[in-house]
Amino acid sequence: MILELETAPTVEPVSLTEAKVHLRLAVGATAAAAYTTEDTELGMWITAARSVIEKEIGRALITQSKVLYLDAWPDENYIKIPYPPLQTAVVTYRLEDDDGYDNTLSTIDVDTVSDPGRVILQPNESWPTGTLYPDKPIKISFDCGYGDEAADVPKPVKAAILLKISDLYENRGSVYVGVTATKFRDAIDSLLTNYHDYTVWK
Repeated sequence: MILELETAPTVEPVSLTEAKVHLRLAVGATAAAAYTTEDTELGMWITAARSVIEKEIGRALITQSKVLYLDAWPDENYIKIPYPPLQTAVVTYRLEDDDGYDNTLSTIDVDTVSDPGRVILQPNESWPTGTLYPDKPIKISFDCGYGDEAADVPKPVKAAILLKISDLYENRGSVYVGVTATKFRDAIDSLLTNYHDYTVWK
């Protein structure tokens, strides 16, 4: 099982303005727009914080495209798709004599309601029986995330990202332990309690 990012999110869940106000670098949007000294660093930390939180909870936040490769068809009549929420999915596969992923599996339904989402065989259908290509023969291209806009991301997750940005900003270049680290970690864990996906890779 191999997972690759094909198209990254086009926006971040937290804007530069939100980060500046949260860090008390500015009061309000006008002051935030005027303070540009650390824009490059803040942009980097916003992306880093979002990536860390996504990996930690196993979820995609803003719409993005990924590709999942499998070596064989499952024993079950469904395939769980990592990084929910699932939006769309297309399954193609490569047989041993194919030059590429020439075959599209049309006998499936895409379940975007379950968490995580799934591709499910339609009633009375089976996985293809041809001999698969030996290397990454099954390719699932899918879009995932809560939506295209920052406003689509749940507020507790955005708050956790802001705390992670604070951690990165306040402790840049430092290795630290103790009360400050514990307070950040406890607060982030509390905010993310209801958003962990523990089932995707089982």
